[in-house]
Parts: sequence; C-alpha cells; structure tokens
Amino acid sequence: MMRWRAAWPDVLAARSAWLTCLLCGIVGAAVLDDYEAWSDTPWQRKTAELNLDYVRGRSDALLRYEDRMYGIVFEMPLLAAERLLGLQDNRAVYLLRHGLTHLLFLAG
Repeated sequence: MMRWRAAWPDVLAARSAWLTCLLCGIVGAAVLDDYEAWSDTPWQRKTAELNLDYVRGRSDALLRYEDRMYGIVFEMPLLAAERLLGLQDNRAVYLLRHGLTHLLFLAG
C-alpha cells in the first residue's frame, strides 16, 4: 500500500503533463490561422533554398549570400514539407511553418 502512495504523485505529474500538452496543442491549432508571417520568414526560407540548391550541386549562390545567420537544421525539413505538399501560396506556406514550429514546441 505504501508503494502505491509513493507512485501516485508521479502518475499525477505525468497526467498533468499530457493534459497540458494536449491543451497547448488544441489552443495552438485553434489560433494558428490568426498569425501573420514572421518578419524573418522570407530570409529563413531563402537560406533553406540556397542550402538545398548547394547540397544538390545546382548552385553555389550560398557562398555569396551575405545573410547566412539562420541555421538549416529546422529550415530544411520545413522546406522539404512545403515542397512535398506542393504549396505555392505564401499564406499556406506560412501556416505550414507555424504549425510545424508549434509541433516542435509541443515535442519539446
């Protein structure tokens, strides 16, 4: 009996964490359409595109690109998702980026 009582706070903490994550996911999904593009999104996309072209051997424009302050660990998967879904509309691209960024937040 004593062992069960000692484990109960752990169970409560785990359930609270899952409930909080679920609530954040629901709220994030509900307000996703209300956000506008971040001011640095075009530069982040351009950095990802230049890196992808460089990796594929299509262009060396990345070497001359001055604004390389964004990392590509998260940008490349975002660009890949955008291209896999065939998104052309800027609004759809931004919503995808916001949604995937929110999923990364939830995973963290």
